[in-house]
Amino acid sequence: MLEIERDDGDILSITLNGEPLHSGDGEIWFLPKGLVKDIEVNDFPDNAVFEVCNRIDDSMIVLDTIPFRIQKIGDKKVRIDFDNSGTRKYWDGTIGFKPYMEAKKAIVEERANEVGDVSLVNYEDDGAWIHLSYSAEVEAEKVDLAIQLAEQIVTEIEGAAEMRLGSELWAPKTTDNEKEFTLRTVLPILRKLGFQNVKYNHGKREYGRDVLFSRITEFYEFEHWAAQVKFVDISGGVDSEIDEILGQIDDAFKMPFYDLYTKQKQRISKLAIIVSGKFTENAIEKICEKIESHAVRNNLTFIDGEKLQTLAEHFGSKA
Repeated sequence: MLEIERDDGDILSITLNGEPLHSGDGEIWFLPKGLVKDIEVNDFPDNAVFEVCNRIDDSMIVLDTIPFRIQKIGDKKVRIDFDNSGTRKYWDGTIGFKPYMEAKKAIVEERANEVGDVSLVNYEDDGAWIHLSYSAEVEAEKVDLAIQLAEQIVTEIEGAAEMRLGSELWAPKTTDNEKEFTLRTVLPILRKLGFQNVKYNHGKREYGRDVLFSRITEFYEFEHWAAQVKFVDISGGVDSEIDEILGQIDDAFKMPFYDLYTKQKQRISKLAIIVSGKFTENAIEKICEKIESHAVRNNLTFIDGEKLQTLAEHFGSKA
């Protein structure tokens, strides 16, 4: 529940789900992510900017690593402004701070040209500090979805920059979990392969589809794809793993999904099974043998960590 106290149009206070929000100037309000559940974008005031933070502890505001602000700009539409700044003095990355930030800037510019969902706002290097700011406009009914999309953009850009700088910076074993692996590695590679409308889809209603994406066919029609991503090896000797994947394959092809871009229900034509490790003990053969439908079998693609590594090296060398 969102409560706003005003005086002659100026916002005096904002209370969100019973918690007052902090602001230093009445224009920018700090928004803890834990408070936004079930809050709709259209409930937000038009003239307020919200700086998203992890939490507030005893009036101490804990920001994300890359801070971002959100502002409602239309019906179910949000502008997100990202501020990625840092100093050489405290940088301890594998490579220099300047090449890393220049790679991020290049990724933002490429994505602006190729996808069109982000825009470079400013890049400045004064010799000590480097400031990179970029923005995006997204459609979302709920505020928590807008925040998730913002975090997805940040993670994708970081992963794509690492891939651009060299394959030695990328390896599945260095990624903490399946979500990070998907966002930092799988999604940037799918974009580089030329797929469009790439969307992280993990959740309760994913139906075997962690990622949704599409391409234009030779006949100038949309072909819808999905990917089921596993942060493990898949063994043909473990029946439970094979059975789980078979169930996800069945769901992925049978269940329609709502496409945000066409605003219609769609069904996928192809499914990629992507793993961070390997398919061992004839896992691929066992999966295919248990699928009765030739159409389903013929529209499966299997991609392992070694293939992803090859693709990362290929796209990194072309940067």
